[in-house]
Amino acid sequence: MAAPQDATGSVVVIGNLTIDDVVRADGVTQMARLGGNAVHAATAVVVNGARASVVARKGDDFPDEALARLSEAGVDLSSVTPIAGPTVRNWVIYEADGTRRWLYRTDPARGREVAPGFEDLALALVDGAAVVHIAGMPLPNAELLVRAVRARNPAVLISLDTHEDWVDGYQDRLLTLAREVDVFVPSLEELVVLTGADGPVDGCAALARHGLSRAVVKAGAEGAFILDGDRVTRVHALTVDARDSTGAGDAFCGGLAAGLARGRHLIDAVRWGCVTAGVAITGSGSLRLLDQPLRAADLQQQADALPAGTAKAIGERDRTAVTSDAHDIDVMRQEILTIPEVITAAVQDRDGHVEALAASLRAAGIRHLWLTGCGDSAFAGQAAALAFQRWSGLTAHPVHALDLARYQVRYLPHDSAVIAASFSGKVGRTTEAAIQARRFGHRVVALTNNPEGQLAAAADEVLPIDVPTLGFSPGTSTYVGMLATLTRLAAALGAATCDDPLLGRLQQVADLAAKTLVECAGPAEAAASALLPATWVAFLGAGPSEASARFGAAKLFEGPQLVGLSTNIEEWAHEEYFVTTPGDPVVLVAPSGASHDRAMEILDELLFMGARPIVVSDVDPGPGALHVPVATGVDEALSPLLTCLPLAVIGFHLARLAGKKSYNFPSVEARDEHYATIHRATVGEPA
Repeated sequence: MAAPQDATGSVVVIGNLTIDDVVRADGVTQMARLGGNAVHAATAVVVNGARASVVARKGDDFPDEALARLSEAGVDLSSVTPIAGPTVRNWVIYEADGTRRWLYRTDPARGREVAPGFEDLALALVDGAAVVHIAGMPLPNAELLVRAVRARNPAVLISLDTHEDWVDGYQDRLLTLAREVDVFVPSLEELVVLTGADGPVDGCAALARHGLSRAVVKAGAEGAFILDGDRVTRVHALTVDARDSTGAGDAFCGGLAAGLARGRHLIDAVRWGCVTAGVAITGSGSLRLLDQPLRAADLQQQADALPAGTAKAIGERDRTAVTSDAHDIDVMRQEILTIPEVITAAVQDRDGHVEALAASLRAAGIRHLWLTGCGDSAFAGQAAALAFQRWSGLTAHPVHALDLARYQVRYLPHDSAVIAASFSGKVGRTTEAAIQARRFGHRVVALTNNPEGQLAAAADEVLPIDVPTLGFSPGTSTYVGMLATLTRLAAALGAATCDDPLLGRLQQVADLAAKTLVECAGPAEAAASALLPATWVAFLGAGPSEASARFGAAKLFEGPQLVGLSTNIEEWAHEEYFVTTPGDPVVLVAPSGASHDRAMEILDELLFMGARPIVVSDVDPGPGALHVPVATGVDEALSPLLTCLPLAVIGFHLARLAGKKSYNFPSVEARDEHYATIHRATVGEPA
């Protein structure tokens, strides 16, 4: 499901507008309120940080001032079409038990007359959209709109909500239409009527038998159930005190559409939908999401915490294998396979963010660039440092965020800038480093996928990275996304001072990454088998390859949860040498470059000791070592983009061989404590 790059973040909502007269159980009435599924969905889109356009019809009695809040919130209303006659008007009557009834004040046939049609659809909207969401409306209108949108823009994602009048008597037509869209979004009640199934999991299996590969079932307080290929996954609902459930399904669809439009994986987009619906039902009225002090980052932080789990694998009709924290181990492998595309996107710099930052740094006379972060983000700075040193004309200083914030920030040269990297944008020490660097007068750039997170708020500006993630697993594609963006910045800075055709060489790396993944597949699996019995594994590297060694060791901690230790090639001879015994596996990251000859001398020592060396390199190390190859033809400054790939694959196979089924925490409490520890942005007094 891929949308055009320039459409990212744009959702077209096609639905209806109504005028609602509300009567509550306590006798309180609210007359002539703005209603309609298009309003509930569009407000959900914008509060989740995406752009929304509404396609709908309004009668000549429609109070235009009712749409003012939508327009102020940024919703494009240029495709709301006036028609002669009244707007659909309803009595909405709430009973004491929370149930509600709808009574038409206009002729029921009017609903068909005011439903949007093909003639209301501005084709330019479809061209510029990432997602088109078709809300509940008469089935013939939905059929025409789906086919018109698909014919106009084959790449756009189409989500289709249902209408209570569709299901009974129109099953075949509805199933045919559901197969034509990207995400079919029925309610649980509608699914049961449509398929005759007993519950959401069996209903998803029935949809699969009817040829659907993707659907999302809205199940109210039970959350949502996702059919994706041969698996059903449940995402839990947000726990809230419900006040008004009107429009909750439409709010869910808007949150889902916003997540998809902003490039999130389907499971994460469904989380957005569940959180948005949960927040919506705590208020009342179609504009309630605009009445609350919400930011997209707040919603997404809640969404990240929603548990999800495998409910069933289609075809295993009698088994319901459930995992407590629910992301399948294969997520890591799938994300590794996206890395060539991640590199391509970073190199192309389609929105020009990297080039603009490079020009700005040059204009400001920056001479020292401090690359800081924690974990993978710190490794990315270390791995990119040689590219900056060689090409950019700046002095690069990779430094851990804690050290920068507490020990170095007072002493940075005046012509310094800091790039603080955190994919999540939530890491506390990196945020502290950004705060402290600005406190001492230095420019701070946040390299992050979360432009509304705490790191972005602490920085002067954001250098965005957009890497689609498929679930919860040890970081691989996200690490490469940060590293590739930093390397692209080094090339952009060097373009003005260096005759080397840097960008052309960087563009070749994506192809070499794809080649590396093919060439290393078998040897990486063999390396994992060799590492599995070990009580600990040393990863050795020098220069940019020391960062790759640290990345490889981290994947052992995060994936199979084995002990991986990383160190400099030379330091091994001074320290770990003394505890390395015959048969111990040692991973040596040694691509062509300045330290390759010394790495081969250390390899000779490993062979002399009877250790089991595993060499990640573009050069065959010869007999006695297990060679895990990377593609040839890349400069050492670019080699970390390749050497990390077999290390990630080794980490995946180790987790598989160790019997892991999902990447998770021992308990919810352990997860919450872990994230509280690393996200807590305390600010100390630097030395």
